[in-house]
Amino acid sequence: MKKSVRIVALALVAVMLCFALVSCGKKLNGTYSAVIAGSGAEYEFKGSKVTITVKALGTVVAEVEGKYSIDDDKITFEFESEDSKESDKVKTYNGTFDFEETDDGDIKIGIITYKKQDK
Repeated sequence: MKKSVRIVALALVAVMLCFALVSCGKKLNGTYSAVIAGSGAEYEFKGSKVTITVKALGTVVAEVEGKYSIDDDKITFEFESEDSKESDKVKTYNGTFDFEETDDGDIKIGIITYKKQDK
């Protein structure tokens, strides 16, 4: 009897550990973009990393790489400045925005909906 109770308890601990690890945070994978009148932005998510490409009239005007995290209905981005790689002081920039994943697999950051490109 004691042996079976131990086995059941061990199994429950293993299941709870799996749930705890799964709930550590949502991750996105793929490319999402929004274009308005030839200008817009593209987010490429891989694991906990993100690359944001900003385009104006079809031409890339900026591209930054950083990290992101999702907590419930918020997404937080964090980027190191280019200057910090050359100096001793690391400067980071971050921002938190409203986040929503739509039923059709697109995402909404702030008020802009980004369409998933590799569906």
